[in-house]
Amino acid sequence: MQRILLVLLVLVSLPGLLNANGSLSHPQIKWRFETGAPVRGTISINDGKLYFGNSAGTLYCVEKESAREIWQFKAGGAIVSQPLLAGGKAIFQARDNNVYAVDALSGKLLWSFQMEKPVPHTWGWDYYDASPVAHGSNVLIGSGDNNLYALNLQNGKLTWKFSTADKIRATPLVNGNKVYVPDFNGFLYVVNAASGKEEGKYETEGVSYYTEVYGWDRTSLISRPAMKDNQVVFGARDGGLYSIDARSLEKKWRFTYGSSWVGSSPTIDGNTVYVGWSDALAVSAVDMRSGKELWKFDGGSYFYSTPVVDEKHVYIGSFTGLVYAFEKATGRVAWKYQTEGAVMSSPVLDDGTLYVGSDDGSLYAFEEGEERMLAVYFPELKAQKEMISSEKISPYLEPLGYARLDTATLTTFMRDRIADKKQSSIVFAHQYMPKAVVGKEAGGSLLNQYMEAGGRVIWLGYFPNYWVTNKDFNIVASNAQYSADLLGINFDVNMDFGVYYAKATPAGRHWGLPESFASLGSSISGGEGIVPLAMNEHGRVAAFWKPIGSMKGGYISFCSWHYMPIRQGDLETIRKLAEHGLWSREIWREERD
Repeated sequence: MQRILLVLLVLVSLPGLLNANGSLSHPQIKWRFETGAPVRGTISINDGKLYFGNSAGTLYCVEKESAREIWQFKAGGAIVSQPLLAGGKAIFQARDNNVYAVDALSGKLLWSFQMEKPVPHTWGWDYYDASPVAHGSNVLIGSGDNNLYALNLQNGKLTWKFSTADKIRATPLVNGNKVYVPDFNGFLYVVNAASGKEEGKYETEGVSYYTEVYGWDRTSLISRPAMKDNQVVFGARDGGLYSIDARSLEKKWRFTYGSSWVGSSPTIDGNTVYVGWSDALAVSAVDMRSGKELWKFDGGSYFYSTPVVDEKHVYIGSFTGLVYAFEKATGRVAWKYQTEGAVMSSPVLDDGTLYVGSDDGSLYAFEEGEERMLAVYFPELKAQKEMISSEKISPYLEPLGYARLDTATLTTFMRDRIADKKQSSIVFAHQYMPKAVVGKEAGGSLLNQYMEAGGRVIWLGYFPNYWVTNKDFNIVASNAQYSADLLGINFDVNMDFGVYYAKATPAGRHWGLPESFASLGSSISGGEGIVPLAMNEHGRVAAFWKPIGSMKGGYISFCSWHYMPIRQGDLETIRKLAEHGLWSREIWREERD
């Protein structure tokens, strides 16, 4: 069953960015189309429709604006390349070694071509298939069987084939009547597009490397070449980003970070080459004329996604599931968004919308939205462990763009959001709050004003101002009345101390809570306006949302650890709670069984 989630979802936006000629400076999710299997190939766009495949072997055609599914076609293997749209057809290859051509309007199969069996590749990391490209009346496509095929666009009949020394996984570059074809043996071939005859080849350093000596692949070319001003730029697993003369095939320069593979295909914009790297865990900008590094971003992840650029930003995906936007001139992170799987698909820009697939099985569409502010409160105060939700929360959230707040900046952040009304969330990793925030009375406190203005509080302990501390921040008493006044909670006389099984409600699952988890004992039986997100085995509220001021803000109470170390899943749930629902509309539609 396919689900489309139309949302305006929060992303991390750093200050000082302006929307320039369609650049996404404050992105939000326009929609998310779920397929149930990784989306690693790149989308193609034509006539208001998107075409893309997934690892389950399904090719989709959906409306660009609404993501309504128009049709789907089931191939015999995973689709990990970009469809070619030509002659009213969507043409692609799948991992059953077939090339398929389907009608672009109906999805009906028009022809297929069976390629030979792929040759074995010992060293793995064989993530992509070559995408088809058009030349005249032919479709050119590389295969895992070492061949470049030229197929008739109308009927799929073989026009010619050219054999290389190893697999062809990189998409070839067509320039005039020449085709530049990278292979897994380290050669870049130049083939006549009309006849299929070899006109030359360039030998990379990897051809002379003995992969067995290194223990990993130091030879393959998996990067689609890019070309400008008679320069062909491509990457290799020998560690080099190459620039060669398109006619003479003489090397102009080679840029390297040592033995790290060039992970992505290069993108040329002006006189700059943008590219992602594998073991270098980086994205870099290289001067196309000199081959010198202009900037480098150390991302702590592999980058196989090919960058796309607009007038202001460079967009790329990472193995850690992040979609990044960098300032083109500096490499500074403009924003980033965390998907739920690796992003190996290459982003595509069209009419102000950024499309990118993820291994979480979804295709995302990002559009320009309003600025959102995310923060985590974790002051450097020594206190009893009951006052600290976890010391791991802030280090987890900060790299995702959450501003770390202390007692002074917490007050400033809240006052600023009250004034500018920007949508925001604060995750409280520490339960001590300064008097300026809690005030003498809950109703008139800065905390209450912040939530009334649309701010969200993610509380990961007992309740705000629940603990009474001495000057050394040691707990001397508890007082539930403040929270009762602030949140309108109904407290029972007794409390179920201990840890109990809790089950998420439908609302809780929608917010991102796990199906079940271990929860602290609760003394809450309910309260006016409270939305239970989980109930424990005694029938008490284990997690809840209390809307205050608006349906975007309010108070979230959640904790799924405490007597045991916090886990990765707990941290991810915290992020989901902080970022969920910061949109103006939300529509779920069941599209198809």
